[in-house]
Amino acid sequence: MNYRRLGKTGLKVSEVGFGSWAIGGPSEAVGTPWGWGEVSERDAIAAVQRARELGVNFFDTADVYGNGHSEELLGKALGPGWNSVYVASKTGNVVRGGQEAKDWSREHITRSCEASLRRLRKDVIDLYQLHNPAVEDIRKGDWPETMERLREQGKIRWYGVSVFLPEEAIAVLERGAGHAIQLAYNALRLEMEEAVLPRAREQDFGVIARVPLYYGILAGKFLPTTRFGADDHRSHTLPPETMGALVPRADRLKPLAGASSFAQWALRFVLAHPAIATVIPGARNPRQAEQNCKAAEAPPLSGEQVEAVRKFWRSDPYLCGLRTEL
Repeated sequence: MNYRRLGKTGLKVSEVGFGSWAIGGPSEAVGTPWGWGEVSERDAIAAVQRARELGVNFFDTADVYGNGHSEELLGKALGPGWNSVYVASKTGNVVRGGQEAKDWSREHITRSCEASLRRLRKDVIDLYQLHNPAVEDIRKGDWPETMERLREQGKIRWYGVSVFLPEEAIAVLERGAGHAIQLAYNALRLEMEEAVLPRAREQDFGVIARVPLYYGILAGKFLPTTRFGADDHRSHTLPPETMGALVPRADRLKPLAGASSFAQWALRFVLAHPAIATVIPGARNPRQAEQNCKAAEAPPLSGEQVEAVRKFWRSDPYLCGLRTEL
């Protein structure tokens, strides 16, 4: 495993981290599924522990993943060894009056942080993140003061923001508050490259890249006709028309991987960008954790391969125009 500095935090994090959304299992909000379907707790804990054995030291989760179950599993799997690994969690999503909502108040963030610490069986959260706030909330909210108060109380070490869209990332960078940004970045999603990633690197924000395999599309797992179970968020986040558009485009990138695993090639593409500190693919069993970690063992992609992906993206109006809250 190789390690990179997570921006101004100074933390040395594994370049392949562990995204813990999937291990949270089924969950829903107002009748909408936001989990990944049933996951064996035994397999999930074994996946976390196998990743740790292979050198992964950065684990990303959130209070809403499995309605707290993801954090609980990390606490079970890593509790005795928290002194040698880092955890990032998130706050802000609530359900009120039968509606999904966001709450960035000091009271909610503080309560959420304390609840996450209990589930994680940890004394301090290494990186605490707002979970996808809107631009105006980033610009005008008093969240930096709340986060600094949590730091003073010893409940968190560093803080950041998870974003959906480039304009949200730019709002974080313009405000200059925090230490890290989490964003979607993969071989089919390059909208962050031009305006966001160079500026984040210049301002020394640690960048965490999520959805590197585009929920399995860039692992070469699916056909355009693949459909997902009713308890899997992809049943609505990857509807038939989206699958029909993205899977053939992913297939056109496969020849670039050559004899390599397509999934590992996709992870290596993300890691080829110098602004990226860590990439956080999910894993629901030990074998998936092992396959993800192999991306760190392979040599970096050539500049020619990276440029081929960029050229492919720039030449495709559908991909260039893709704006999605994923």
